[in-house]
Amino acid sequence: MARQRHRTPLDYEAEDKQDIRRQEFIFLSTFFLMVLLMVSLYFQLSLLAIGAVVVALLASTVGFCIHYRTFFSMRDRGQRTESVLISLYGSLILTLICAYYYTQDQPLSLDYALIFLFGFFFFTFMVYRSIARYFVVGNKRQRIKN
Repeated sequence: MARQRHRTPLDYEAEDKQDIRRQEFIFLSTFFLMVLLMVSLYFQLSLLAIGAVVVALLASTVGFCIHYRTFFSMRDRGQRTESVLISLYGSLILTLICAYYYTQDQPLSLDYALIFLFGFFFFTFMVYRSIARYFVVGNKRQRIKN
C-alpha cells in the first residue's frame, strides 16, 4: 500500500511562489503583446508585422489556456489571471474601436495615442474590477501536476 506524504507549509509556500511566477508570466507576456499591437498600429507598420503580432497574441493566449487549464480552474491566482485576460481583451477591443472612430475624422497624433493607451489601462482596470468578483471563487486545493 502506498503511503501518502503529508504536505508541509514549505510545500504550500513553494507552490504559491510557482503560481505567482506563472501568473506574472501569463499576464506580462499578454500585456506586452497587446501594447506592441497598439504601438504597431500607431506607427502604421506593414500588415505583415501587425498580423504577426496578432497571431502571436492569439496563439500565446490559446496556448496558455490549454497548457495551464488546471491552473485557471483550480487556483485563486489562476481565476484572477483568467479575469485579467478577459478584461485585457475586452479593453483592447474597446480601445481599438474608439481609436478607429477617432481616426475617421483626423489622423492620430502622439498625444491622442497616449490618451488611448491610458484609456486601455483604465478600461482594463475597470473591467477587471467588475468581472473578478464573479470569476474568482477561491482555491480548489488540489495538487497541480506539471
